[in-house]
Amino acid sequence: MNTNLSGKVVLITGADTGIGRSLVYGMVARGAKVAAGLFSMKNRKHLSDEALAVPMDVTNEKQVAKAVRKILKTHGRIDALINNAGIDPRTPPLEISGSTWRNVLDVNLDGAWRCCQAVMEPMIAQKHGAIINVGSIAHQAALANLAHYHTAKAGLEGLTRGLARDLGVHGIRVNCLRIGAVQVPKESDLGTPEEILEFINARQCIPGRLTPESISPVFAFFVSEDSADITGQCITVDRGWTFG
Repeated sequence: MNTNLSGKVVLITGADTGIGRSLVYGMVARGAKVAAGLFSMKNRKHLSDEALAVPMDVTNEKQVAKAVRKILKTHGRIDALINNAGIDPRTPPLEISGSTWRNVLDVNLDGAWRCCQAVMEPMIAQKHGAIINVGSIAHQAALANLAHYHTAKAGLEGLTRGLARDLGVHGIRVNCLRIGAVQVPKESDLGTPEEILEFINARQCIPGRLTPESISPVFAFFVSEDSADITGQCITVDRGWTFG
């Protein structure tokens, strides 16, 4: 899928590493003007020189608003927001403290809401926009020791549907991509590559691994006008692990 995003201004949160970093390169390669929201500006060195790096801790409302203002000053508009920032600490339920619970929801759910809030006004003014929330199949697959993460990602689907209903009249589309098991460096904490592949292949219809690069075209589609008639949807990209 060679979706052309020439001229589109795309904000990607959580661009420090993994999926977010790959999406920056993927959107730039398709011609987009990319703003990379970074938790740590030290990670700027890992990004494309063509991307505009902005400090963006999604738990910090003032920093989110400041980042959006900088993007608007630089590019004049924001055509798409990809809410990718997230954390997924594996924690047995009896060990989830109040602060841990709050932090997981603050990053994964409240953080996405803060970013939506920050871009809504300019998108309404320009009468178009696309918001893509990065969901997960985790709560459908009921993966162990992720009760806080399941809750946040399920809430993100509710946010997607609610905003799609309220913002559609302004030409703004809001969708959620439920992503399966993407191959990223941090998964080494969960086992060897061979163990992880065996576990995943036993569950997926299509053997093999999702990679940040392989899912990039799906995001490009939802940024583009090719998806102009799609909103309020939670689309699953998981090689057939779940069916929902």
